[in-house]
Amino acid sequence: MVGAKVARENLLAAAVDVDITPPVGAGFDGYSARQGNSIGVHDPLLAQLLLLRSGGQATVLIAMDLLGVSLDFTRRVRAGIERAIDVPGHCVMLACAHTHSGAAGFLPPSPGIRTQPDEELQDITERKLVGAAIWAQQTLQPARLGVGRGRVEGLGRNRNDPEKGLADHEVLVLRVDDPAGEPLCVMMNYGCHPTVLGHQNLLFSADYPGAARATLHCIYPKTVCMFTNGASGDVSTRFTRRDQSFSEVERMGRMLGGEVLKVMQSIVTQNATTLFGEVCEVQLKFRPFPAPKAAQAEVRRLKAELERLKASGTSHGDIRRAHTRVEGAEGQALMSQELSGQTARASQLQVLRMGDLALVGMPGEPFSRTVLEIKQQSPCPWTGVVSYANEDAGYFPDAVSIADGTYEALISPYGADVAEELRRRALQLLEKG
Repeated sequence: MVGAKVARENLLAAAVDVDITPPVGAGFDGYSARQGNSIGVHDPLLAQLLLLRSGGQATVLIAMDLLGVSLDFTRRVRAGIERAIDVPGHCVMLACAHTHSGAAGFLPPSPGIRTQPDEELQDITERKLVGAAIWAQQTLQPARLGVGRGRVEGLGRNRNDPEKGLADHEVLVLRVDDPAGEPLCVMMNYGCHPTVLGHQNLLFSADYPGAARATLHCIYPKTVCMFTNGASGDVSTRFTRRDQSFSEVERMGRMLGGEVLKVMQSIVTQNATTLFGEVCEVQLKFRPFPAPKAAQAEVRRLKAELERLKASGTSHGDIRRAHTRVEGAEGQALMSQELSGQTARASQLQVLRMGDLALVGMPGEPFSRTVLEIKQQSPCPWTGVVSYANEDAGYFPDAVSIADGTYEALISPYGADVAEELRRRALQLLEKG
């Protein structure tokens, strides 16, 4: 476990936007049902980098329009930034939006999920991110920082129980102002799968987070706008979207962007801050899996249930939920074979402190219950949880989802004890910050 903290000093800040869209023809991550590679770009895939310095300490937050990355990729980016601008790796967080219309090639091979790393694309993107850090270092200026919160209704909802299931509707907003009081950067933290667009889409897109940024740019065209995902593991647009078109992406993006604009107007910024970063190693323990024959029997049972629902003319949302359970059961059947004899995988948990705001970086997909408990129990006045931070190690389901046999619980190699351990370790890190 490593970390660093310093007393309050005057704040310097810089933010940079870079395009990380791969060439058309590259593949996608996100939907197993998708057929074909990209045929165009609807809106570019971007990365934003925020560099903060105060006294002898610095933090770097990077937000990217990708489904997720491997921890190895994060380590390479951290090492490059540390060499280039002398910000230690434990003070650098990489956060993915988790768009399902982003480029493939960044995820590590995972049990139950077939992926193929694209080393060339990773290398190019790594160089762009390190270059963005160098660029930011050259444009540092005095800054003020403030935090606010709002509430977003009608965008994300629990995707397994839309009426009674938990969801975190809070959006946290970090505003960084230049000496003239204009926002040079704004970061929004909100939890919901960016899955307005479906598997039929073959155009690269940031989904609703990109549309939210576009909404902000209508008012603040020079501001670097960042999106980080929050309690997204069991939250999506499945029961709120009207269709899966780009116009619907824009409508939902305006919901989020409009609330962020409102919150920005109430934030009071400060000209001094405390910066802090810490990373701790964690072991994500695998759950017991059914025997291969039992796992295949569960696949057959859920497929039969799916066909029954289709024949009965039930709602699209219920059919989609049943379809994802089949996919989860198929993944579980693979894991029952591939993880035989294995007990855990190593990962990292991170806390990044920027003034009054503390961000907990989760290496995958936390559920709403876990995130809400961290926020409620945190010793910090403003706490956000960043999912898909530094790597995507899969879903961290809670006990309710496991009992219900949801897609997320079936496709996850972990049990509820992993979510509880991450919550406990996160609170320990927050106490240190």
